[in-house]
Amino acid sequence: AIDYAEHKPEKTVILKRPQAEAEMIDGRDIDWDSAVAAATPAECVPVAATDPLYILYTSGTTGEPKGIVRDNGGHAVALQWSMKAVYDVEPGEVYWAASDVGWVVGHSYIVYGPLLNGNTTIVFEGKPVGTPDAGTFWRVIDEHNVTSFFTAPTAIRAVKREDPKGEFI
Repeated sequence: AIDYAEHKPEKTVILKRPQAEAEMIDGRDIDWDSAVAAATPAECVPVAATDPLYILYTSGTTGEPKGIVRDNGGHAVALQWSMKAVYDVEPGEVYWAASDVGWVVGHSYIVYGPLLNGNTTIVFEGKPVGTPDAGTFWRVIDEHNVTSFFTAPTAIRAVKREDPKGEFI
């Protein structure tokens, strides 16, 4: 992707996986494990409720992607409230949003919401079918004692297509 990009990053951080180790480019690529080993802890920094938390760009369906700025305070309050009011999960329980962390639902309910509410959160990389099977969701829920689970309807349809009788549950 970088080869094709018009605007190339000066630096990248690469997690080298044993299954397909990335080729590193000297001067640009930083090895994740080396960076973490050399890192020093940083103190928390107070921020105002109105300070930006993130900018997320729309998909551009109108022809022009737009950056949406989310602030800290209101977003945090809404997420923490929704963990009990919508997802019925109590502090100390395990919550799993099987979503893409790059989507607003993903990072909101994989990272911010559960941690604000005092929940264990599961970071899941993959898809519900083919990696290794359509029972993946149910295996993770069972192994980690998930109390509340969220995923997209398309994921459930994919599981149902592969396991129409629910034999992998």
